[in-house]
Amino acid sequence: MAGLAHILVDWKVHVSGSDLAPSAMTRALMSRGVPVRLGHAADALAGAELLVYSSAVPADNPERVAAAALGIESCLRGEFLARIARCFGTVICVGGSHGKTTTTAMIAHILRVAGLDPGLLVGGSVSGWERSATAGAGRLLVTEVDESDGTQVLMRSHLAVILNIEDDHCWSVGGEAALRRIFADFAGRADRVLAWDTPATREVLGAHPAVRFAGVDDIPAGLSLSVAGQHNRSNACLALLAAEAVGVTRQTALAALRSFAGVDRRLSVRFRSARERRVIVEDYAHHPTELRASLSALRESWPGHALKVVFQAHRFERVKRYASQFAAVLSEWADEVWVVVPFAAWVDDAVSADPRTIAAAVSGPPCRYWAGTLDDLATALAAAPTAEPCVLAVVGAGDVGTVVPAVVQAWREQEWTRLEQALAAAAVPVERSRTWAELTTLAVGTDRPLRVLPRTHEELATALRLAAAEGIPVWPLGAGSKLVGTDTEPLRLVVSLTAGRFTEVEFGADGRVSAGAGVCLAPLIRALAERGVCTAAMAPLAWVPASLGGALRMNAGAQGVAIGDVVAEVCGVRLDGSDWRAAGSDIAWGYRHSDIPADVIVTTVHLRGAATPPAAAQAAIAAAGTWRRQAQPTGRSAGCVFRNPPGGQAGRLLEEAGCKGLRCGPLHVSEKHANFIINDSAGAAETDMRDLVARCRERVRAHCGITLQDEVCWCADVGGR
Repeated sequence: MAGLAHILVDWKVHVSGSDLAPSAMTRALMSRGVPVRLGHAADALAGAELLVYSSAVPADNPERVAAAALGIESCLRGEFLARIARCFGTVICVGGSHGKTTTTAMIAHILRVAGLDPGLLVGGSVSGWERSATAGAGRLLVTEVDESDGTQVLMRSHLAVILNIEDDHCWSVGGEAALRRIFADFAGRADRVLAWDTPATREVLGAHPAVRFAGVDDIPAGLSLSVAGQHNRSNACLALLAAEAVGVTRQTALAALRSFAGVDRRLSVRFRSARERRVIVEDYAHHPTELRASLSALRESWPGHALKVVFQAHRFERVKRYASQFAAVLSEWADEVWVVVPFAAWVDDAVSADPRTIAAAVSGPPCRYWAGTLDDLATALAAAPTAEPCVLAVVGAGDVGTVVPAVVQAWREQEWTRLEQALAAAAVPVERSRTWAELTTLAVGTDRPLRVLPRTHEELATALRLAAAEGIPVWPLGAGSKLVGTDTEPLRLVVSLTAGRFTEVEFGADGRVSAGAGVCLAPLIRALAERGVCTAAMAPLAWVPASLGGALRMNAGAQGVAIGDVVAEVCGVRLDGSDWRAAGSDIAWGYRHSDIPADVIVTTVHLRGAATPPAAAQAAIAAAGTWRRQAQPTGRSAGCVFRNPPGGQAGRLLEEAGCKGLRCGPLHVSEKHANFIINDSAGAAETDMRDLVARCRERVRAHCGITLQDEVCWCADVGGR
């Protein structure tokens, strides 16, 4: 439903909607200006000409009842998708009992990389995508289609990709024979059919005049994927062949598939401890075939790990039909099993089957049936003894995934405690008392990072070697001026050079200055001016709120001046504890970028000053400050949010797109400079910032076709897992 709304918004169609509860999907629509009401009521239809509803919405829903009373046309989601599809010149439809979402995303990813700008509708969140539906250029549509309500037969496609045909969902369409007729009719409305070769697909689709069956022998030898499992290799094979069918070269398709990052809740890794001693994976499998494919892929990815599986059936109907098959798969692949009360999926059919039959039929691994709440299950899983190495797989298409964050939190705390104890034994100072909101100038982020606070080169090297030995990622933190803090801190060690030698400054007789990486840039430039070694060109740097180390990493600058212009030498420590140094002339300085290696923590910087009368330097600093106050807003911010695109200014594009004044929670786009987001008060969440940034980017893209790139760094996305 959300995907259809996104496509309509792309076409400038007025859309409103309702849902039972807030979600990432409702937030994404609201960030684009779509009115979304929480809860259902008859007055939600004001001004509507058409009501589109999902098959989960019953006939007595007040909005459906009101539409009928008012004479407003209504249709199912799948019926409306068929209308949408008729607006595109070429349509690729992906159907099948399993794998539709991943395969649709793979095809769309290939076509995007190939520059075809497809319209797309993917039924899941795709890693690295802002959203999973768009109208694209309006020429080519890639969409998955749904057999569960029979509406896929309405789709007229140029290419139908059919992955498999099994009896899943047959109860909702009149039986297995009826389900097969739906697939046959869907294929019959396609010019060409591409199907994976199985007895069922050959039986149902073999009469089509333009069908191609692909099998294991068609999987290219050069296929490389970041997603595991034989099922994903077959999905990728069909995606590649579908892309070739619309003109994409095999070389381009194979290269694109290497960068495909996967779909959320499809073997999604939620946690990795140090050295992958413990791993948590969430997966959507809810059919015996899917469960077997997922557990097989987990064994493939972590062959030496014990596999603990928490499984929730989706609908009691599947328990009734597949209980023995679920048990057989769990018995074959798992080392420990927890079976959870099924997710009813909007249908109260608990009397049709007893989910305890799954647990009772599991043989071999210890199995426990959980009849309690999911909150209590999360507590039990977090406290349960776990052998190492171990993979905890939380599997099911229902709400069982809600247990994952609590278990991740508990296991993460245990990892941090292990590292804290090792650092304390080495007498290296650490702390976890300050939130990201306290550590960043934007003041967003409720979680508390584990920070090491070394005072000497030796303490820093010791901390880095301990982190390397534990397999813990390391990330340096400066003054926090270009950072968006996080509410969900990943497992990592944050290095803050805020004490000891890292905050010291030494002035040489020849105008050279040696400063620790933790020194704040603004007072350093003012100190240079007082000593008569600050040139007028350096003056704007006195207003950059950054530490020296962070300024170098991003080549911080203002008013046409960048810190890299005055660097003589940089010294640091590599993550393995070894020393590193480079002359300023050997570093490539770019716009908001330097090529200082990612595995280096900058510790000391040598700057080149030049004899300048203090009064002249101080006057230049004052003038730069006047310009800054006139051009930029005050208040809590991360500085400029977006990079300037080639030949343009991000602030001007944001203003032209009408972004000034846009608000999300306590955050708003400055009325003074549209490339600044201001935090008005405490309580801003990371999701507020993400939603507001996405909304601004979307407006600019709609206005001029330019996709702005972030200049801020998101703490949740860097240096941890």
